[in-house]
Amino acid sequence: MILSRIFRFECFCYWLTLTAVLLDGYSYNKVDRHAARVLLKNWRRKAEEQRAKFFDRLPKNVESSYTPPEVIKHRGYPAEVHNVTTDDGYILELHRIPPSSNNTPKKVVLLMHGVVESSGTWLVNPSSRSLAILLADQSYDVWLGNYRGNRYSRRHITLNPKQAQFWKFSWDEIGNYDIPSIINYILKETGQSKLSYIGHSLGCGVFFIAMVKHPELNSKIDIMIALAPLSSFAHFTTPLFRILTPFSKIIQFFLRMKRTLGWLDSAGIGDLFFDLICEQTYSQARLCRNVINAVAGPNPENLEPELIPLVGSNYMHGTSVPVIAQFAQNYFAGETFQAYDYGWKGNLMRYNSFTPMKYVLKKVTAPVYVFSGGNDRIVTPLDVDWLLKELGNLKDSIRISDYNHADFLWGTDVKGRLYDQVISLLPSP
Repeated sequence: MILSRIFRFECFCYWLTLTAVLLDGYSYNKVDRHAARVLLKNWRRKAEEQRAKFFDRLPKNVESSYTPPEVIKHRGYPAEVHNVTTDDGYILELHRIPPSSNNTPKKVVLLMHGVVESSGTWLVNPSSRSLAILLADQSYDVWLGNYRGNRYSRRHITLNPKQAQFWKFSWDEIGNYDIPSIINYILKETGQSKLSYIGHSLGCGVFFIAMVKHPELNSKIDIMIALAPLSSFAHFTTPLFRILTPFSKIIQFFLRMKRTLGWLDSAGIGDLFFDLICEQTYSQARLCRNVINAVAGPNPENLEPELIPLVGSNYMHGTSVPVIAQFAQNYFAGETFQAYDYGWKGNLMRYNSFTPMKYVLKKVTAPVYVFSGGNDRIVTPLDVDWLLKELGNLKDSIRISDYNHADFLWGTDVKGRLYDQVISLLPSP
């Protein structure tokens, strides 16, 4: 670093000297001045290479160390924290952007995140293209959910996250307990009879489970907007997942040896990874962006390198091993949407069948609008096509040809190409 600073200082001094020479043309002929210009250009190029190598650091974004309520307040909006206890004892944390302080109740919109994410994923983009903030600007009563196991919902009335029992949950428990508890709590708190639900990825899958397991909830939904909705997982094409999926049972075995079933459950492990690997320089940020696109699908220019620190601080927030294993199970099951597979003995006890229960999506009678991406490697167009045929009350389906799985949250063009349409579908506040 010291040598680099000296080099920059020498370049600066040399630049001043050559500038003076070029301005003082009476002592040098045209050939000398041309040679000086070439030499100056070469030195400037070398100085730029050194700067890129040693000083090309990402600007620090203070919000990368904030909780979602702190981010909301930092952007000039009120924020509230609410705690919901599920019927099986998990304590979930909800983050709210309440409407402006008048006495008129506003329409409620609930946003639910995907796997290993949290409510903060809706706040990664700047306010001008953050769905949560855009909804607040339209005077909606905005609620950001966190389901069990992530950083903000890692509590239980009797269990401790250090106990394996705490982590014995799958998509099924999130859909059967968390989503109903969250919906009913919000409606009671706001005095409303219905709300609008916007989910991304697994946030859609657990909604479908909730509607199937609790049919009465369908009448409490004004509209459900599904962004890259997870259901069938038969055709996913992410290379890393396809490599690891056949070894899912072996991975589960070794994870059990650490006496917990938590996945990325250590506090701050995601932040540490992104801070060390992705958040120091633009080169690192672009590398990590390429990794994200390798998983989510191609479209690299739609994620700004400057957002990588915020992506890192709102990703890898933890879940359970069974939640991750259920992805592999649904992949091997083909075109279906099934409950967790406990093996034939466990299935007999839970489902009275040798095989896991299949969720009948025709029972989802709440009105659903689906937005999907043509470049999505996780929720592929083929899997979305299967879902569209299965839903009980599909209103419309829009496919954005070049969108990958992450563009629905962090895309640079997401407001004009997606969120404006989403907001236009909602009942007026």
